[in-house]
Amino acid sequence: MITAAQPNSHSIVDNTPVLDPIAVYDAVWHDMTDGMYALTVLEAGADFRFIAFNQAVVDYSILPTDDLQGKRLSEALVPARVERYRQHYNQCLQTGQTIVFEEQLFLLGRDTWWRLNIYPIRDALGNIHQLLVSAADITHQKQTEIALEESKEVLQQVIDTVPSVIFWKDLDSQYLGCNRAFADIAGRKSVAEMVGKNDYDMPWKKEESDWFVACDQRIIESNQPELNIIEPQLQADNRQAWLMTSKIPLHDADGDVFGILGIIEDITEKKEAEDQKARLLAILEATPDIVGITDASGCHYYLNQSGQRMFNTSPEQVGLLNLTDLVRPEMANMLISEALPTARKEGIWSGESMIRNCLGQDIPVSHVIISHKSEAGLTERFSSIMRDISNRKAAETQLKQQSEELSDTLTQLQKTQAQIIQAEKMSSLGQMVAGVAHEINNPVNFIHGNLQPACTYTKELLDLIDLYAQSCAPTPEIEAILEDMELDFVREDLPKLLNSMMMGTKRIREIVLSLRNFSRLDESAVKTVDIHEGIDSTLVILNHRIKTDNCDQSIEIIKQYGELPLVDCYPSQLNQVLMNILSNAIDALVSHPAPCITITTESQGGFANIRIEDNGTGIPKEIQAQILNPFFTTKAVGKGTGMGMSISYQIITEKHGGQLTFASEEGQGTEFSISIPIRQDSASDSEN
Repeated sequence: MITAAQPNSHSIVDNTPVLDPIAVYDAVWHDMTDGMYALTVLEAGADFRFIAFNQAVVDYSILPTDDLQGKRLSEALVPARVERYRQHYNQCLQTGQTIVFEEQLFLLGRDTWWRLNIYPIRDALGNIHQLLVSAADITHQKQTEIALEESKEVLQQVIDTVPSVIFWKDLDSQYLGCNRAFADIAGRKSVAEMVGKNDYDMPWKKEESDWFVACDQRIIESNQPELNIIEPQLQADNRQAWLMTSKIPLHDADGDVFGILGIIEDITEKKEAEDQKARLLAILEATPDIVGITDASGCHYYLNQSGQRMFNTSPEQVGLLNLTDLVRPEMANMLISEALPTARKEGIWSGESMIRNCLGQDIPVSHVIISHKSEAGLTERFSSIMRDISNRKAAETQLKQQSEELSDTLTQLQKTQAQIIQAEKMSSLGQMVAGVAHEINNPVNFIHGNLQPACTYTKELLDLIDLYAQSCAPTPEIEAILEDMELDFVREDLPKLLNSMMMGTKRIREIVLSLRNFSRLDESAVKTVDIHEGIDSTLVILNHRIKTDNCDQSIEIIKQYGELPLVDCYPSQLNQVLMNILSNAIDALVSHPAPCITITTESQGGFANIRIEDNGTGIPKEIQAQILNPFFTTKAVGKGTGMGMSISYQIITEKHGGQLTFASEEGQGTEFSISIPIRQDSASDSEN
């Protein structure tokens, strides 16, 4: 039984009725709809014993109360439930206070929730020796709370999935809730962290928070929404965002404002795109280039100010212009057939075209057309950029002209320099040849002049010896000397020896004469000469090269001289031409098994013709057109200047008014033909 303290005898001081605790406990125990049971504390709270149950517990208990009566807690229930209840009971013992907790039980085939209150009962000494536990059925309340919580969770999930940012505040601008997106902007880990906070607790700038709060109060006081408010906001990640906010007053059941609802759309990208578009548009309007945008058929819907000025049109008339209307007719055909198809296929076309301005003037432009395609790959529009290149074209023309003039001047200077060098070389060679010829000529003439008297004296001495032999008998000493000197052999060989010396000095005199004829240093003007002498003199100079690498074999020189009169020419320069052609022929015959050079001369139609033909390797077809060009050479670096044949061509054509041609076949040889007038007229003399 539950014991109760006896009433205090001093509690009645007058005729006022006194509350009977026993009667109160009895009424609560028997009449209360909530279940109640009592326990005795055992072993200082180590265990508890069930001692009484009211009728409500008897009716709803999972276990028969008769089985629980008098049993320990540890005997009556499963261990997990025993431990949980023991913790609550001991908490009441330790604190001496009423302990309240909730318990979920499965009763009558359904889940039920109970609120349990543990009341301490003290003995006469004030010690807690019993516990009274009441159990109220809160199933309906709990189910309502769970449904409400689930509804709140569903609502939270809904607003969390909405692409917009949502929040709501009370009258003091404190946050009552928000969706996940707003919590992220504020740098909060959960939506719950936002509840009870205000804008000054957020990462916004202070001036932004001031503006937000002022806007809230304005809406609350006016009871009017404010829609599509554009405002900046510094967010938790330090990103400066642009927001479009709509704020709406919230009303309770009585129609009074109790807060505001905010809906935010992040328009940062849109704002940046608009700003970028504005900047680009400002650039396009300021650029001197002509910039236009057309649809897929080439009709304009944008043309910048430069283009409007160029074609004298207004923004309203731009739509009447087609891309092909801005260029010359032939250029329009090119755009239609080439430029636009290329842009469609490759995405871009660039080139040059010619536009015609409002005054009818043709203006060269550099032109770029860019194709803009849809996701399906179809061309939706074209961007066209044109830049006036009149000044550049004029500068290029002037530069090209100057470059050509400089190139011609340089070529002429190089030719002149090469001619000077070649002339200097020939002059040096001529001076050397003339000097050598002069130095050799004197002693050779001296020897040649004395050989004839020496022959006469020798003959007379031999006749004298024969006379002595007839008149006087030789002594033994004389006979011995005659035998040793082989007088008969000397008598026979000495005239031959002197005759050979005579022939040698004659040949040397002929060579000296050839050298003098080749040099002709004193003949800078037109002279009438024997062409054959010039050829022979040149061959004499080249005699050392006529012998090939095979020392046992020389180049065969075939002379087919025709009847040539004396010819008016510049002897030294003509010899230079012959030297160049014959030297090249010799070079072409290196290592040839049967080298041969044929020189043919003839007179025909007032011209002296010279043909020099070799049986060498010939000239490749791909370089034949360059043979007479300045500085072209087939020889190794350092072995040829490339000016020999060019100078030869100038000497024959410009100095002599003749022709220098050649014919060559690979593997068969080459033939050079020289044709000069036999008589040089006075005009040529004056020019030269």
